[in-house]
Amino acid sequence: MGGRGPTRKDPDKRQRRNEPSTLVPVGDEFDEDLAVTDAPQPPPPPPAGLLKVTRDRWDEFWTSPVAALADRVSDRTALERLFSLYDDLERCGRTVRKAGHMVVGSKGQLVMNPLLRHMQTQASEIRQLEDRFGLSPRARLGLNMTLGQTAKTLADLNHGLGGGDGDDEDDDPRLDDAIPGEVVDDGTASQRSA
Repeated sequence: MGGRGPTRKDPDKRQRRNEPSTLVPVGDEFDEDLAVTDAPQPPPPPPAGLLKVTRDRWDEFWTSPVAALADRVSDRTALERLFSLYDDLERCGRTVRKAGHMVVGSKGQLVMNPLLRHMQTQASEIRQLEDRFGLSPRARLGLNMTLGQTAKTLADLNHGLGGGDGDDEDDDPRLDDAIPGEVVDDGTASQRSA
């Protein structure tokens, strides 16, 4: 009996020591003490310098079901930008409420408060980021459709492709477009004429 590949490296000399994953028993012998639970993680710290109302909103986001779809590492920058925009919009709104929608211009005339235009720009950017993270009803609908499609099991996909229970074995989907009574050339007609 010959060797089956190289000899294993001495465990003390190995650089990587993979730990085996803990399996949870299923069925009658299920022990709750062995179950691995995904305890909710505390929200990551909000960006520095946010107003209290924005920090509270940050915490609310991380406890929402939508936050489960966000990657705490790769999405963090975009989420921090979103909440910084929320904060800026809140600050501008407070200033506009104090100063009013119309302010005195450089020549003494009444003009629209320039912060209103800035707030429109901020609101537009906020809407785009909210849509990316499913923070509007329409965006959640799009995410649910995507999640629903990825949650299909392999059996569901096979059944949808016509794999089904085997009753339709002789049904050729290529012939579905054929007109009733039309003769479909299966390639043998050209062989007969030759």
